[in-house]
Amino acid sequence: MVTSRSIGDSTTRETYWRDTFAELHAQPHDYLDYATAGEQTFTFGVCLLAAASVSGLRCLDAGCGKGGFARMLRAAGARAVVGLDYIDATIQSLRESDPGIRWESGSVCEAAAIESLGAFDLVFAIEVLQCVPPEGMFQALWAALAPNGRLIGVTPNADNPFVRRRMDERPGLYAPLETAAIIRHMQRLPGVADLGVMGFAWREDRSSVLYDLLPLTSAPHWDQPPKRILFMARKS
Repeated sequence: MVTSRSIGDSTTRETYWRDTFAELHAQPHDYLDYATAGEQTFTFGVCLLAAASVSGLRCLDAGCGKGGFARMLRAAGARAVVGLDYIDATIQSLRESDPGIRWESGSVCEAAAIESLGAFDLVFAIEVLQCVPPEGMFQALWAALAPNGRLIGVTPNADNPFVRRRMDERPGLYAPLETAAIIRHMQRLPGVADLGVMGFAWREDRSSVLYDLLPLTSAPHWDQPPKRILFMARKS
């Protein structure tokens, strides 16, 4: 258990997550830090739902992991797909196994590197926000969006008691945001046309479906804080 880290120490935090994900990427399964493959697949499906359609669009999967969602985007008809991740060995492997997708090594907060990839109609950041400085991520990924493009992400919700307990285990390293803070970050983005969040609420019976999806809204008033948040912002 991590007992003494400072969230202000960005170098320590980045090193921790690089080491953590390098170990996860070396495992044989593809769902990385999700509890199950089903939970990852559910999340990918909701992201596609939020995108409405990817057919003919340019898509960036920022923090692509082992490439599962990027492959879904290509299969759904995206015109061009770029997968970005900072585990170099994984990116090299993906270049060999899936040459139809452009795979690039780098951080979701590296504005210059992301700018060099071009402009995108859809930018996805799935399970990324809790691991990186939020302002840097939002600014870098927002700048990569073309007019009328959408930024779509999923992250644990710091308002949720279960997530709070996880945060206490890794203080300053695992750092999800509260729902209100996510909304404030999106509101500050230049040229934001509309925005909203959707809650993933644990079902009592999860034998067939893991979550109930709470309606997309820019002013959430939930009886119980959902475990995960999908956030979305559209550029004017």
